[in-house]
Amino acid sequence: METLEPESRAMTVISSATVPRSSAVTARLSSAAILAYQILLLAAIFIKPEVDPTHKPVSEYAIGRHGWVTVLAFLMAALSYGCLLVAVRPLVRGRAGRIGLAVLAACVIGTIGVGVFVADPVATPLSELTARGTVHAVSGLAALVLLPFAALLITRDLARTVTGAASVLWWTAWLPLSGLVLHWLVSVVVPPEGWPPRFLFLTYAVWILVVNAQIPRIPRRARR
Repeated sequence: METLEPESRAMTVISSATVPRSSAVTARLSSAAILAYQILLLAAIFIKPEVDPTHKPVSEYAIGRHGWVTVLAFLMAALSYGCLLVAVRPLVRGRAGRIGLAVLAACVIGTIGVGVFVADPVATPLSELTARGTVHAVSGLAALVLLPFAALLITRDLARTVTGAASVLWWTAWLPLSGLVLHWLVSVVVPPEGWPPRFLFLTYAVWILVVNAQIPRIPRRARR
């Protein structure tokens, strides 16, 4: 019978004792943060009724009066992405999954930039954007476009680990990317600054919530 070396046995104990607990805690924090993000975005609509949500981007709510509500929302999104990154990092096994983690880290940095650097008004010509507004736009575009690919790579990796929830993770893996494609298609018909990105962010939130719900199970199933 094959026996484990002391070092390998210690690593097995550490994996089974600490990874599930730490991953589960950070997963719950990630879910709470993304729910707070959605609630704050909804609150901003009522706090600033002068901003039309059908024609104005979410970033417009961060400008001027009560702008801190939207800034906090962006930072909550960054916190959610960061906690998810910490939660799944010990569970990702393949090269594609590790690439997904790197892409998700870029999304965390980009989303922090969106919150820290407040946007210029949406009507500002590109030639007149401030440095702050330029950083906001670049950070926001990077996070918006990259997250679906991070989601696909990470979730497909996890689906190979947790066989009991593989079907849920497989369809969830494609949800953000489907939302991005739908965002581009709908933007041809309706103002692209209005509802399309809000719906897209909702698909990101659903992906995060579903993955976080499966994380506590992954180490136990993987050990079996």
